[in-house]
Formats: sequence, C-alpha cells, structure tokens
Amino acid sequence: MKTGPNSSLSAAASHRSRPAASHLVVAVSGGRETAGLLDHAERLATALGIGWEALHVETPEQEHDPDRVRGVAEALSRAAALGASIATIAAATVGDGLSAHLRSSRADHLVIGAARSDGSWRRSSDKLAATVSRDIADIALHIYPTAGAKPARRSLAAPSPALTVCPRHVALASLAVAATLLIAEGLQLWMSSRSLDLLFLFPVIAMSARYGFIPGLTAAFLSVLCYNFFLLRPAFSFDPAAPQNVVMGVVLAVVSVYTGVMTHRLRSRLVLSDRSAQENASLAAFAQRLTGDASWEATAATVCEHVHRLLNVHTVLLREVGGELEVAAAAPAFEEIGPVDRAALDWAWQHGTATGAGTATLASANWQFQPLKTSLGILAVLGLARADGRDPTPPHQQLMLSTILAQAALAHERLRLEDDMKASRPPADEQRD
Repeated sequence: MKTGPNSSLSAAASHRSRPAASHLVVAVSGGRETAGLLDHAERLATALGIGWEALHVETPEQEHDPDRVRGVAEALSRAAALGASIATIAAATVGDGLSAHLRSSRADHLVIGAARSDGSWRRSSDKLAATVSRDIADIALHIYPTAGAKPARRSLAAPSPALTVCPRHVALASLAVAATLLIAEGLQLWMSSRSLDLLFLFPVIAMSARYGFIPGLTAAFLSVLCYNFFLLRPAFSFDPAAPQNVVMGVVLAVVSVYTGVMTHRLRSRLVLSDRSAQENASLAAFAQRLTGDASWEATAATVCEHVHRLLNVHTVLLREVGGELEVAAAAPAFEEIGPVDRAALDWAWQHGTATGAGTATLASANWQFQPLKTSLGILAVLGLARADGRDPTPPHQQLMLSTILAQAALAHERLRLEDDMKASRPPADEQRD
C-alpha cells in the first residue's frame, strides 16, 4: 500500500507516471475537520485528473449522536456541490465498511483525516489505515492532517436504550425467576439442590437478550436470593457471605452483562442494515426515475413525490424561470406561504444555504428550504414541512435528504444543459439551407 502522510499535491505528481486511476474516495466522518478534508480531496482529484467520491460509513453508534449525523449531511451536501458523487453504506465498523466499498468500487486512492493534537483521534486513523491496508493491498492512502479536530462525544442526555429502566420489564424478570424457582422446587424431589443453580441461567440470559442490562441484572440478583433462601439447606435462611452465593452472583452478573452487550450490538446492526437496505432501494428507484424524466415538469413531480413518500413531509419544488422562482410541483397541493416563509425561501435562493424550520436561519418559519446547488448555480429550491410544525428533517433522515438533494441537483443541471444545447442549435430551416 502506498501512503502519503501529508497527502500533499506533490504526492499527486508522483502518481502521474502510473496509469490513470479509476477514482478517489474520501472518508467523511462529519466532524469539524470535514470541510478542509473535502477541499483537499477535490484538489487532489483535480491534480490526478480523476473523479472522486465522498463516502460515509454509518455505524450503529452514530444513531446516538445527532450532531455527528447533522455534520455528515452537511458534508455530503458540500461534496455534491464540489462535484463529487456521494454514497452512504452501513457496516459494523468504519474500517469494515471502507474495505468492502473499496473492493467493490476498485478505487485507487483513499483520503482520510487525522488530527495533529488529539492522540486518541490519531490512533483511530492509524487503526483505520491498518484495517484498509490489511484488506486492500494496492491502494494509495492519503492522510490529511487536521488541526484540533476531535471526535464527537455521545450526549449524556441520551442514554443507551439498553440502560433504560422499564418497570414492566423488571416485573417480567421477577416472574421469570419465580417460574424457574417453581420448576427447581419440583425437580428437587428427584435430584440434589446443588445442581439446580444452572436453571437460573435461563431467566438471566432470556431477560438480558430480550430487554437489556437492567432486567438481566434484576433476574441475576433475584436468582441468587431465591436459590439461597429456598433451595439451599437450611431452607428459609440467607447467608450473603457464603462462597457459593458470591460465585453464583458473579457468574450470573457477568453472563447478564455479556449477553446484554452482544445482543444490543447485534440488534443495532440489524436495524441499521435493514434501514440502509430500504433507503438504498428507495434511492435507487428515485435515481432511475430521474434518469427517465426528460422535462422540467416530470422531474419536479418525481422529486416531490419521492420526498413526500420517503420522508413523510409536505413538499414543494420551486425552480428558476426568467430570474424568478415558480412552483414546479408539490405533494400534496401547495398553498400560498406566509411572509416569514417567503423570506426564508428568498434567503435560501440568494445565499445557497438551508433556511427555515430546523435550521439556524429564520427558524421560526413553518417550511424548511433546501437549495439545489449545481455547477451552474442554484437552479431550484426544495421546500419541506410537517403538518404538526416539527423539524421536517430530524437527524436520522438528514443523510437520506442530502443524497436526494444531490441527485435532484444533478437532474436539474442536466435539464439546463440540454436546454442550452437546444438553444445553441440553428433552426431546422437554416440547417437545410
């Protein structure tokens, strides 16, 4: 594997003697360093004379960090505006996702970021580079140094679902231990009570796997209490310092924690994979429809229809005609907007930034407006709103929205170029002459 510690443009010159590369992939994390990383990747791809792609690997841990998700959506939108293709994939780890994508896309260059000042973040990039080099033998790795970038931390206000206490689940754990105790009391008539402690593994494992840590640990505590109080001789007495109680309690607690951790990880990965598969299928169908649309009206209708269905929001698309914005399509029917929404729409069109509900600009508006940025300028603005007034694009939907915006912008750019080509052609009469 070829590496470039500083990933400078001189490294690009050293690769010009090689055959032309297929394309370059830049790994997007959504942190504060991403803007500089994308600018560098764009310059590197230009120097190499190849296309480039911004890739985000979505992992189960990311869903607990809304700020990171929002940063990724903004980064992918910026990459699309710079001319990159964008992609998101789901994987257990970033390294596994990158390796799988690089194998399927046959990219020759990979750009990742690493902070100078944060040792843990540097070790993370080193581990990522080691994973890629282990799986992909022939790839040029460019590590872009970023100053002071730090990985986002999970908010303490949003605890993991596995740590959430539910009285119903605790009650079910208690019932499961009580049922196991009844079975053990019956079996005690035919076998020694010292071999019945294994029965209490079943409620502990079942509760940890189904409901998480707290019910599992509850089942472990009640199992030790019931086994010692009802089954050991002398009956109806409890000795917390007995070695057998200590060993049984430690074993059941370890089994409960391990089962809960593994089950939570597997369940998170399964949910993420299912959601990613559904979103990818929907986006593929959306891209196919856009490719077949040959008019402004059909393209606008396709965009509004798919955004309305995928994100469950009211949608309107306004495109530029003669220097003014006109409604091209809406789903459902579009009504006249108020003065605050009109101001948000004008700001999005003139400045090329998202405005309205859920953004930092004119947040009091009912609608959120997303400009469709292209190399030819802003050709249209997409409006989103919810009937209940909530943020139309919560964090978990922003990645999908950024992909939709990029595809819609490319479709509008294609239509504008086709119109320019038609306008530049001489009339049919002049061609015959």
